[in-house]
Amino acid sequence: MKGGTVHQTCAFHSRSSVLTSLVIMNDPVSDSLSVEGCFELQESQLTWNMHNPLENLELTCVYLLEEDSKCLYQYPSLAYPKHLNLSYMLQFSISLEPLGALLEKVSATLETLILEGCQIHYSQLSAILPGLSHCSQLTTFYFGRNCMSMEALKDLLCHTSGLSKLSMEMYPAPEESLNSLVHVDWEIFTPLRAELMCTLREVRQPKRIFTGPTPCPSCGSSPPEELELHLCC
Repeated sequence: MKGGTVHQTCAFHSRSSVLTSLVIMNDPVSDSLSVEGCFELQESQLTWNMHNPLENLELTCVYLLEEDSKCLYQYPSLAYPKHLNLSYMLQFSISLEPLGALLEKVSATLETLILEGCQIHYSQLSAILPGLSHCSQLTTFYFGRNCMSMEALKDLLCHTSGLSKLSMEMYPAPEESLNSLVHVDWEIFTPLRAELMCTLREVRQPKRIFTGPTPCPSCGSSPPEELELHLCC
């Protein structure tokens, strides 16, 4: 269509997903889209129109069906994002292959990746590791509050060996260090943490890294604070 504007549209049709309490902020000036939601909705449709490629996408506190996630991650406006925040977007029951494909696609530009609290299980991790390992511009990576075994965390850390620009990173305590109430057992966790740090230092030197619960129950530190290395958790 000559002389007109082409609107790119992505629609989500979900019977048991997204979103009551929905907030959508589409900012054409900063090329950002932010979506927040909670609870489940029997029938819903979320549609947005965007004119320009997005640099920032925040999609938090939602549950998407697998067909929704495939639509989202293939969306044309997500070709070159710098910041991707999917915190508390529950993904334990869906394939992470679409997310892995997105990470491969945006690996040359992505600077911030937040996957905190997504309830990602270690059995799903292999789907995103190749894409993550290619994100050479990544400076911030939050992966706390996911269900990871010690072996899976070591594998994850080894796949960050080429991410030399990482200056802030956060990981969960391994499941082997959790008690029956899913709280960290510090006597078990402390040597496991040291083992994880040894694994990481074999492939690169970390700058600021948090492992375990945040804020730290021992010192109260949180990731935004300027710390060389978080040794309390």
